[in-house]
Amino acid sequence: MTAIENGKPSWDDVHPYTVVRVLAARARGMVGRLRWLVPRRDTRKLAASERHFRSLIENALDTITVIEADGTIRYESPSVERVLGFRPEELLGRNVFEYVHPQDRPRVLQEFERLLTEPGRVQSMELRFRHISGTWRMMEVIGRNLLADPAVGGVVVNARDITERKAAEAQLLYDAFHDKLTGLPNRALFMDRLAQSMRRSRRDGHPRFAVLFLDADRFKLVNDSLGHSAGDRLLVQLAVRLEEAIRPGDTVARLGGDEFTILLEGITSLRAAERVAERIYQQLEAPFDLDGQEVFATVSIGVAAGHSRYEKPEELLRDADLAMYRAKSLGRARHEVFDRALHERALSALRTETELRHALQRGLMRLHYQPIVELRTGELKGFEALVRWRHPTRGLLHPGEFLPAAEESGLIVPLGWWVLEHALREVCRWREENGPDCPFVTVNLSARQFAQPELVHKVAEVMRRTETPGRLLKLELTESTVMDRPEEGAWTLGRLRELGIGLCIDDFGTGYSSLGYLHQFPVDTLKVDRSFVARLHREGPDSALVRTVVRLGRDLGLDVIAEGIETEEQHEALRSLGCGYGQGFHFSKPVPPRLARKMVRIGRSW
Repeated sequence: MTAIENGKPSWDDVHPYTVVRVLAARARGMVGRLRWLVPRRDTRKLAASERHFRSLIENALDTITVIEADGTIRYESPSVERVLGFRPEELLGRNVFEYVHPQDRPRVLQEFERLLTEPGRVQSMELRFRHISGTWRMMEVIGRNLLADPAVGGVVVNARDITERKAAEAQLLYDAFHDKLTGLPNRALFMDRLAQSMRRSRRDGHPRFAVLFLDADRFKLVNDSLGHSAGDRLLVQLAVRLEEAIRPGDTVARLGGDEFTILLEGITSLRAAERVAERIYQQLEAPFDLDGQEVFATVSIGVAAGHSRYEKPEELLRDADLAMYRAKSLGRARHEVFDRALHERALSALRTETELRHALQRGLMRLHYQPIVELRTGELKGFEALVRWRHPTRGLLHPGEFLPAAEESGLIVPLGWWVLEHALREVCRWREENGPDCPFVTVNLSARQFAQPELVHKVAEVMRRTETPGRLLKLELTESTVMDRPEEGAWTLGRLRELGIGLCIDDFGTGYSSLGYLHQFPVDTLKVDRSFVARLHREGPDSALVRTVVRLGRDLGLDVIAEGIETEEQHEALRSLGCGYGQGFHFSKPVPPRLARKMVRIGRSW
């Protein structure tokens, strides 16, 4: 039994639609018909409740509208003026669909017809409704079919303005799929569009798209010299020029950092994709203005054409990336087209890297030692430690077969420390078996190792642990490694020299011209590259270069070691030039530790 039926109405229980009935009835001049709703003695309470709910409606964020089956507005709540700018009386008698956005109107009419099919039915939708200013507001609408209710006889519509919420949602959606710095599509949107292109090509049976992967050349130099804000401005301007180089319908995206991608639609040939790359180079010919500082920028581009073999967008992007790295390795500011050989090399490098990690963990690396001989006397003076990999299926691998993968992956650093540790342990054995005057060992130091802040400390720690005096160790560095940052390199070499270690510049004459810095580096040995030694028997620039290096070393008080000596003729030529030391197959191939110990024990000479 309700509160009304038992004669004690509780106005807290009055349903809002009861008040809607009251308001609708008042608007129709039918107050007398309300007597069935409440007892006469409680008319004052009904009036108070009506005033309460009227206040709520007038100040609510929602509007309440009662419309007839043909869309005619019969009642409009006062809150409509605050929400849409119209006074309620301006809307009465008008058709509500006149105010619905033309693009939304067909859908809204269809939903309204569905609402009319069933008494009591509730329908919700979102639509654009005209504001009095002529702008459009996004409204969230809930309609209830009360046409069959004799006290209402219409469709009651609650509407809420959600324009700001929708704008915020749209902004969030935009931000989720666009790069904040350049405004370009980001990786997520690019991959979605690439996936759509792949699906279309599978339906049509004709892949007509291509992907360009771009990386800005020497972008780090801009950041380091002009600052990151200048780098950001360069990226923004670069994005603009890339968009100018493509056709409508193509997509330029920024993947992150200085990497961009372009999706070319409707490409009928690989040559068409290459022409886009050429247009990009033309767009980049003019300098970029970074707050008065002129900067020239180039990009390396990898091109991969759509093909039925691709199942996922990531595969096509990967291949374009591989082609880009190929272009960068061949000199930058150029483009390369992906071919299957690139993929095979990448798979091989990945496989090698994985196996190399396991080899380091499982103790599959080995050291061989190549004798270093005094050319004048033929006496054994030292060994160069050379790493080998005893591969479980491929046998004994030489450095050229795995060091590139180690460099690329960063494994060269732990591998380098492994070599130093085991080489010095071998020196300990030589000392124990033959006394303190045993041969020295040279160990190659990679560029990545040399750049480590803790280099000197770690070298000192290994020497302490293996009880190796500095005079029995030489560290070899390539000329380019030292010259990458000559001032910092000189400081690091000085700290190593304080440990008593010998320092050798390897491949001297093949990289930077470091003659101007050589006197600043505390090195004691220069190594003549094997490529010069191989042509030493001929008259020409190679003989002159070797003669110059030998004379330079002598004038600076440095030892000179020639590597790659394979013939007696080369041996004699180097000795006549005054070269002090040499190594190569003419004397001995690299040998395992057992044979090296034997050479030390018997005092082998040549």
